[in-house]
Amino acid sequence: MLTLSTIVAHVELGELREQRLVESSVEDVVRSLLFEVLNLWDPRRSDLVVTKERLLDIKPELVEYGDVDVYIVSYDIEWRDDSVVDKRFFIVMKNLGEVSNEVISELVNLSRVALLELEKEVKSL
Repeated sequence: MLTLSTIVAHVELGELREQRLVESSVEDVVRSLLFEVLNLWDPRRSDLVVTKERLLDIKPELVEYGDVDVYIVSYDIEWRDDSVVDKRFFIVMKNLGEVSNEVISELVNLSRVALLELEKEVKSL
């Protein structure tokens, strides 16, 4: 029997806080994760946003893995003009071994850069 393995990463303030494997489909993991996130989310401070990205949009050089969906569940975000800075979020995707780790690292780094830019922007006000 083929086992589905999904990787879930929790990112807070540009740092990887937790990474775990779940033996279930990506879609089922996203659904159950939303219940978990409801306890972390403060609706007075932030929107709750789920986006579906494509692996190839994040890391185009991974074309051999095809059209893999990567879900971002953001529960602490800050809107800046027409862009969003994700402060706290989960990444959910099919487990592709080291490739998943590369994608997670890329998204953590992008988050860290966005937070630093936000910090500079706030200081300049």
